[in-house]
Amino acid sequence: MLEEVLLEGLKPAIVEMVNDYLSKNDVALRKVQIVINDTVKHEVSGLFHKDFEKVLKLVNNDIPTMLVGPAGSGKNVCIKQIADALGLEMYYTNNVSNEFKITGFVDAGGVYHETEFYKAFKNGGVFFLDEIDSSDPSALIILNSAISNGYVTFPHEKVERHPDFRCIAAANTWGNGRDSQYVGRNALDGASLDRFVSISFDYDESLEKELYPNKNILEFVWEARKKAFENHIRHIFSTRTIKYAYEMEEAGFEIDTIIQSVFIKEMNADDINILIGNMKLDRSTNPYLDKLYDILNEMYR
Repeated sequence: MLEEVLLEGLKPAIVEMVNDYLSKNDVALRKVQIVINDTVKHEVSGLFHKDFEKVLKLVNNDIPTMLVGPAGSGKNVCIKQIADALGLEMYYTNNVSNEFKITGFVDAGGVYHETEFYKAFKNGGVFFLDEIDSSDPSALIILNSAISNGYVTFPHEKVERHPDFRCIAAANTWGNGRDSQYVGRNALDGASLDRFVSISFDYDESLEKELYPNKNILEFVWEARKKAFENHIRHIFSTRTIKYAYEMEEAGFEIDTIIQSVFIKEMNADDINILIGNMKLDRSTNPYLDKLYDILNEMYR
């Protein structure tokens, strides 16, 4: 499969988008042509999330965007690819617990300690605020003001936003506070939520299949993910789960070790029983499900 997507209005940049996996494996690529005024300026190839084009258009058009999706769905990778495709530096900040993580501070010696936000706002670049929903809502007020007003008074100087400044955030919740899965999340202020366009960013099974071509692992995780959700089992079966299982099997680890270390971790026997009792997989053909039955029997002894 070779998919071409024409993206209008993007600045030219020569970007290397093929990661280490692509250099070592024969996989299908998506080809993205970046177009300005109907003329192809350059082309990037790689494996992209199904929502890559949508998010890229939003960020390129200077629309502050918040990706909302489960842990391990590829939000961070997608945002780095977007920064690369736009030819911009990515500046990363996680969990703004106080305003100084945005503004920086001047120490007792009069030296200003700059932040990733300061560098992106002043010099241009993609400012990526990860886990925004675990931030202190009051600490985001300065970010809200910067997005709306186009200038920030930092501790040592007032800065007008650079034309190439872009802002994107990632969250596991929609900003309404903790839920049964993500208990450490805060309710965001309405003013903060109003600053961002929120995009649902779920797992991409087509991308998972291309990255980690192991039929047994994929079928097991996809079915477990579905049944965990349907039966309200508080456990994450993410793209990262597939990645770790795939890499461990490639490294020669036994299936029972992979299941214990990657798949079930802290799950209790009752949840495992409910999970596999609802999974529509053939135990005789999927070694992971077969081994999980054995592990469950041991847990009940």
